[in-house]
Parts: sequence; C-alpha cells; structure tokens
Amino acid sequence: MFCMLEGKKRILVIAIGGGGDIASASIIANSLERMGHTTVLASIALKRYIYDPVPGPIRLSEVENPSKRGDHYILVNKDSYATRGGRLVIPQAVKASRAPGREVYIVDMYSGVEGYVKGLTNIISDERVDLVIGVDVGGDVLANGLEDDLWSPLADWVGLAALSRVNGIVAVHSPGSDGELPTSYLLRRIDEVATRGGLLGVSSICMHDALVLEKILEYVDGEASRIPLLAYRGVRGKIPLRRGSRVVEISLFNTMTFYMNSNTVLDLVEPAKKLLYTKTLDEARFIFNELGIYTELDLEEDLAMLKINPSELTSDVLLNVRYMGLKRLKMK
Repeated sequence: MFCMLEGKKRILVIAIGGGGDIASASIIANSLERMGHTTVLASIALKRYIYDPVPGPIRLSEVENPSKRGDHYILVNKDSYATRGGRLVIPQAVKASRAPGREVYIVDMYSGVEGYVKGLTNIISDERVDLVIGVDVGGDVLANGLEDDLWSPLADWVGLAALSRVNGIVAVHSPGSDGELPTSYLLRRIDEVATRGGLLGVSSICMHDALVLEKILEYVDGEASRIPLLAYRGVRGKIPLRRGSRVVEISLFNTMTFYMNSNTVLDLVEPAKKLLYTKTLDEARFIFNELGIYTELDLEEDLAMLKINPSELTSDVLLNVRYMGLKRLKMK
C-alpha cells in the first residue's frame, strides 16, 4: 500500500480523536490485515455528553471486567463496561470489540502526554509492535487553534503529541466529516504537510471497507465515522451533526484517508508542541485555555455545571454554552 509499511509486520492502530473514531480505526486495521499485516486496535475513552454526562474521558479505574490492566492502559472485551455517576456506561472501544470480535486497548488520558506515551510504549512492548498509526476522523488534529469552528482539539492534540514521541503516523480519515473545519481549509493544511515532505500516502475506502464499517456502526455510536460510508454510497449535500450544531457537506473527499508523519504535523501545530511533557489532562487543558482555546472538556464541564440533561441538548443550547465559554476565556 505505502512504502511506510515496508518491513512493518505488527501495527498498532489507535483512535486518537474521540471514542467514536474507533469505527474508522477498525476499518483501517481491517484493511491492513487484508494486506498481510497483523494489527492491534486501541482507542481513548473519550465519549459524548449525550451518552455520559459525567465530564471527561472514562477513567481506566472505572472500567470493570477488562481482559488486562497494565501501566496506563487496559485491554477490554465485549463484556467490559464502566460505572460513572451511578450509571452503567459502555465505552465505544467495548462496543467496537463486539463487532469484529476482537479485544481493544484503551489508553489513559488523565496522565497527560507522559501517561499516554507510557501506555503506548507498554502496548508496543507487550504486542511487539513495529509501527503506530493514530486515526483522527475529521482532521481537527491539523488545526492551529485560531479557527472559529474548532470544537474539540484536546484529544486530537494530546494524541498528536504522544504519537510524535513514538515516531508514529497520523491518519486523517474522512476530512471534514465531524462538521468542524471546512474541507477546503483541511486540504490547505494537508498541502502544508506535503510541502514539508510529511505526506506519506493517501487511500480511499473500498467496497470491503464499506461493508466492514457498516457492520461496526451497528455497535459503535459514530456520527462522523458514518459520513465516509454515506460518501462512498454517493450521498452528497449537507448533513447536520451533533444535534444540528454542526453541518457536513459530503463529497468524495470524505472517503479518503491521508497518512502523515506525526513530527511534521506537530511542527505545524504550535499549541500541541506545548503538551509534549504534560503530566495531567488538566495541565494540557490549562495550556489551551491560556491560549484562548475552548476544548471539548470545557464544554462538558459547562454543560454539567448548568445541570443540562442530555435529553435537553439542542443546537441552540450547545452553541450558546460554547459561545459563553469562549467569551469567558477571552475576558481572562
């Protein structure tokens, strides 16, 4: 497929952009398997407020019945679950494990990039991995922090910083499918990576990928990961996401994945450089807030503080809460 895969027998594919990104990570892993590589699948435990109103990613200590607990990671199976705020929550990684029938690693985010790297390094050692590919659905990982439409940079940039420390590859799958950054802008950012020699390859989903993705989405809640499936089937036009707070304009571009050198991408993303040796998620979030960047964790905490029930979430509520949060940051 790409020269970057030569000599790489075992590949760790991790969803770095959010819990639902595990769906797209799964089809990339499946594609690599068809090419003769052995893959290991991983994710972070970030989730959306509508599924779990407790702010922040699911903590590894909150997950019950894992197959294995390691240093800054756990391995989950189809019977794993989490308990948060007295509620049963099924992590997206667990849902993904039910589709292909394979176990999935979850990497700790609460210990910042330092903990993330330790988790990746330990999985690499345990699984004898030759290469790490971090999958971001939509492309927020390419943002510079100044974009008005940037909603959720925290997970992406923590993942990017960690990938750079293990010489990993960034795979931006289905650019623009999360309804945040426009595809025209993302293409310019990818061009910048290419100009610096960091573009490693490009692929598009095939019929087999579409069938696998369709099966996975029967289990995983992934609005953004559904967009490439629609794009492959010829759906075109505008589709609302996130209770209507965002809109995706579907095109053939949404079937594509761009593979890039993580260090080249990091050189273009100044905020992410500041995270390289952070020891907690709050430290990373504080760095962004000081730069005037409002994150997905800030949004969740503001929604919880306002005691907004997930069933009450509307486009207007989300937009208003985010607007007030951004305004508060700018007044500091």
